[in-house]
Amino acid sequence: MRGKFKFQKTISICLSILLLFSTMIISTSAADAEYGPYDYDSIAQPMEPSKLIDSATMAPIEKMFYNALNKVANALLKVVCTLYPNPGDWKNISEYDPANFTPGRETYATEAAEGNVWRLGYGSESIIPTDFAAGKYYIGRDMSKRLAQGINDDNRVRAIALDDNSGEGIVVFAAVDSMGITSADTLAVRALVSDWAKEQGIQIAALNLSATHSHSALDAQGISTEFAHKVLTAPIRNLLEIKADRKLTNANNFKKYYIEQAAKAVKSAITDMREGELYYASIASGDYTKDKRGLIKSENMPPIAMLKFVPADGSKGVYVADISCHPTTFKASNGLLSSDYIYYLEQRIKEKTGYRFLFMQGSSGQISSTRTNLDTSKLPEDEVLGASTRYVGRLFADLLLSADNGEMEKLDPVLNAKYTSFTYEPTNYILLLAVKARLVNNDIYKSGNSANDIAIVMEEGYVELGNRVGFGIFPVELYPEVFFGADIIQNVSWDGTKWTYPVPADLAPEGVDMFPLPLMNDSLGYCVLDNNYAFLGHILGDNIADETLSLGKNTASTVVTEFEKLMKGIG
Repeated sequence: MRGKFKFQKTISICLSILLLFSTMIISTSAADAEYGPYDYDSIAQPMEPSKLIDSATMAPIEKMFYNALNKVANALLKVVCTLYPNPGDWKNISEYDPANFTPGRETYATEAAEGNVWRLGYGSESIIPTDFAAGKYYIGRDMSKRLAQGINDDNRVRAIALDDNSGEGIVVFAAVDSMGITSADTLAVRALVSDWAKEQGIQIAALNLSATHSHSALDAQGISTEFAHKVLTAPIRNLLEIKADRKLTNANNFKKYYIEQAAKAVKSAITDMREGELYYASIASGDYTKDKRGLIKSENMPPIAMLKFVPADGSKGVYVADISCHPTTFKASNGLLSSDYIYYLEQRIKEKTGYRFLFMQGSSGQISSTRTNLDTSKLPEDEVLGASTRYVGRLFADLLLSADNGEMEKLDPVLNAKYTSFTYEPTNYILLLAVKARLVNNDIYKSGNSANDIAIVMEEGYVELGNRVGFGIFPVELYPEVFFGADIIQNVSWDGTKWTYPVPADLAPEGVDMFPLPLMNDSLGYCVLDNNYAFLGHILGDNIADETLSLGKNTASTVVTEFEKLMKGIG
């Protein structure tokens, strides 16, 4: 019965996708919510442990069917994609201008030089438009027309600026409450900050813009805004080279606003910089997170990297945490804006310590919280909405603060940062159709004469603090096994081959703990292991969307190979 359901589900998704893109050719404020007085611990329900699923146990005939389905779907989508007119303003890849690419620092330092000292600043701005009450803005969760009806909690952009006083330049990290941000928006923020920094005589070695990946925040990418309108009108607009679209005025205004607010937060962080000490701790997360596929055991869940900055002037400092867990505890179907558990995590830290907070998304893949199973029937009516969100935020905050027990490791004032860029030609025709329909505003280039010869520029980077903790920077939604190694999923694969590429986590210099920072400087879809890529046919754990929303089968191997080159170049 279960197999029959999977079969019907997969067929439905295939037909829906093909019908959608065939149609494209033929048709050418509420107050901030606070913690309730109720003890949520008393109504938390135990979660059933996940069971490991091995594709090798699938009946061979069943896998043959799905592989055949993949080939048919790919062939049909290729035809649709070939017939679909490309936007007329795409430049050739040879015309790529790296003007706002930030390459990092010139040298790689292995010890603190005389005069080195940590300097860190913090900035934060709301990105909710001043005319939000007019009801013109979309929640970035899905492709339905979901206008935001109100505000549950704030959507913000938060930023830190970090330096070791070596004269090699400031490194900035900013995170926007959103499902994702695009390369075009990252470059726009860099351009605004760069002009200001030059006027101030400030050197910026790297500026990173990321998404918190909240599924109930405003749509910063554009894919959830007027989806049907874009799908139906893009072919004609592409043929006639019409860029302006009055129906998208509000969406364009929001993009402009959030970019300006992000630049403002970054400038505030740089202006706020002060001397102090930086501390680090690695925190196990397995009791708080689960892999929805059932492939990763709790002991192999990505750890949390936590940083704590203590200013020398006695002012309140900053906590920074890289948490691998989807912010999906607040449902987009509520119709209200929310930055999810991140908002309540931040509030709890402020309440307990007075410190500011920056959340950075880790390798979330299909990882979510284990603590969302609440018996809300026991809650007062006014506390039911967002109960799990508040609860998860508080639990993560308390977990982070429990690690600040006097045993955090003090980091020497040594900051390293190196970046690389490279081109990639997507092979997933669904993604090609999405960019041709201008569903997102990523910078796209032509790489040849064929209609499907397109390329994107991807950035990767490595930032290291104190020769002790490092962060790998990736523009995709990186699955944990891509970064930490296929053995954490018991080498499960779709095509039966072994994953033989390097483990990025193991490429760090000796003595350095390395953590992943995906969705950084772009949001280019899921990144699963090449040998576990099955496009529409991957039914492990009933997850089908993973590969469908990917650049293509060779994404992970490309991402890992380029990262290995970067790390070898560090010396």
